[in-house]
This record gives sequence, structure tokens and C-alpha cells, in this order.
Amino acid sequence: MFDGSHYEVRQKIRIGNKYRVYEGDTAILESKQKRFKLKEDFRFTDPDTGEERFRVKADSVLDVAAAYDIVDSETGDRIGSVKRSVMSFFKHEYELLGPDGQTVATVREDSTLMALLRRHVTTFIPFNYDIVSPSGEKLGDVSEAFSFRDKYQIDLTGDVDPRLAVVGMVVIDAIEEN
Repeated sequence: MFDGSHYEVRQKIRIGNKYRVYEGDTAILESKQKRFKLKEDFRFTDPDTGEERFRVKADSVLDVAAAYDIVDSETGDRIGSVKRSVMSFFKHEYELLGPDGQTVATVREDSTLMALLRRHVTTFIPFNYDIVSPSGEKLGDVSEAFSFRDKYQIDLTGDVDPRLAVVGMVVIDAIEEN
């Protein structure tokens, strides 16, 4: 699990969000997010056994200021966090923080114009994000396929923990309700 550089996330539309993560053709994780919770807390489980692999918990009730900690359920180790950037008014931007709290990557929506069109004209425009290092090096990208249920590809090309990038993107999708 998390040995490759290409992942696919498929979302099912239901009350609350349900995600399934694939590495190649193999389902490696699934997650359910409950609706109407004051403080986010959702789990990623093995799709075959139901065993918890990761948990994500918001550090505050206020979504705008929250950091979402990602913890390896087996070891209890903190993998990192996802935090909305204060500069993400026109286009979404999130920081991926390493276990030490330092920014290891930024996830940025592709363009301001497309972001505004997605939010104010139609939600049928697929979203795209770039994953970049603090020095500006491209570490990967995320692209949505046009579909009636959300389905997007995560391609990692640089040095970023795939667990943080993949679980982080599911968290971002759930926060944004893409």
C-alpha cells in the first residue's frame, strides 16, 4: 500500500461522503464522512477487512481555521496535517504539513478564473490542483474526470509522502464538497 505514484479516488454520493481509494486496480482504502458534525472526525479503513488504517480529526470546530491531523491508526504516529491557506479566497489552496508541523507541500487549484467559474457559474467544470513544494517544485497533480460521481486521479512525481498527499486530497475534497 502506497508504493506507487498513481492513485484514483472515487466518491459515492449519499448522505455524508463515502470515498474509495485505488492504487492501480486495487482498492486500498475507504472512508465515510458523517454530515452535520461540529468537529470533523473520520476514519479510513481497509476495504476488505474494515480495519482502521488512518483517522483524521479537525483540531477546532471552526472549519476556516482548522488543521486536519492525519494519524496512522496502527502506530499512532502523526503523518501530517492539511490546513487551508489564508490566501485561498479566490482559488482553493491548502498546506500539507509534515509530522513536525512544517509545510512540505501546497495544494493549489489550477487557476483563479476556473475556480471562480466552478463556484459561481457551474459545478460541472472538473477541478484540478497542483501539488508544489515550498521551493516551487512540482510534486504532483490532481485532476478530476467528468462524471456524475466524483472521480479523480492523483499523480505524484516528486518527493512527498503519498499517504499525506492521498489522504490529504480526500480531506480537501470532503471539506470543499467538490
